[in-house]
Amino acid sequence: MARKSLELRLSQTQSLMEAYDASGLENDRSYRFMSDMAYRMNLGKGMSTGQRRYLDNLIDQGVPKPKNESRVKEILAAAGVDGMQNVKTTLHDFAFKVGKGWSLSEKQEKFLANLLVKAETLKIDGRFRPSDEMVEDLENANAVCATKNSWYWNHRPGISKAHDKVKQWLDWNRRNNVSEDLKDRGIDEEVIKVGCFVGEEPLIDQWACDKLLSAVKNQINELRNPKHAIGDMRWSRNPRGTKKLALISGIPQVTRGEVVYPCLIEGGIIEVSTKNLLKRRG
Repeated sequence: MARKSLELRLSQTQSLMEAYDASGLENDRSYRFMSDMAYRMNLGKGMSTGQRRYLDNLIDQGVPKPKNESRVKEILAAAGVDGMQNVKTTLHDFAFKVGKGWSLSEKQEKFLANLLVKAETLKIDGRFRPSDEMVEDLENANAVCATKNSWYWNHRPGISKAHDKVKQWLDWNRRNNVSEDLKDRGIDEEVIKVGCFVGEEPLIDQWACDKLLSAVKNQINELRNPKHAIGDMRWSRNPRGTKKLALISGIPQVTRGEVVYPCLIEGGIIEVSTKNLLKRRG
């Protein structure tokens, strides 16, 4: 038999590793061995006679057939559903254990069952994405949170987790919108990829959106239902306590974490925080 070249053996090893990945066998001892050998080959290092023989035997055998094959396939299919990316590793770990014939604990079985139900729901309903109206609220909520310090987040772990999820998705959504706009204008996609890296869409869920919006509900409510209408006369209070007559000249928005209104004061437009706008001077 002709001796394999390093390039051929490396190519075969990488292909087999991909097949192991697809079968949820990333934790298999043979997979770890192949990974080590692929690393050596990529560095141009040789292998011992025994290592080459063992690796070639693995390549010849292909992916081992799992026990409980139908259940393993069900778990791996759930891992591939769009919206299950954050638990893909967990499902692959379950598939590996089931494929080895190992028993799962009662707690693990219950957790796995819940994940499979979630995957079936996602296959029917699709992954959650906020509506355009909710995106606008989330952008404002994110702007309100922009000035929050570490003390605030450390004392609100649930809100912090929700904010991280929402912020990552909003960042992606802005880049994606720019990319789609450039495509509509006929810009070459390769040029867009260089100038506007979109990346994979992060997962976002209803819980995270509702949690964050609830944390800043007063600000969001005011943005939707302004306390001060355009044309209203108000008194603007500055940090020294001095009050000046102000004409509300626009709708509220978020600036530096606060809801502010553009106001005409002594001939100039100034943004005034809602907390410093008074209906009466006294």
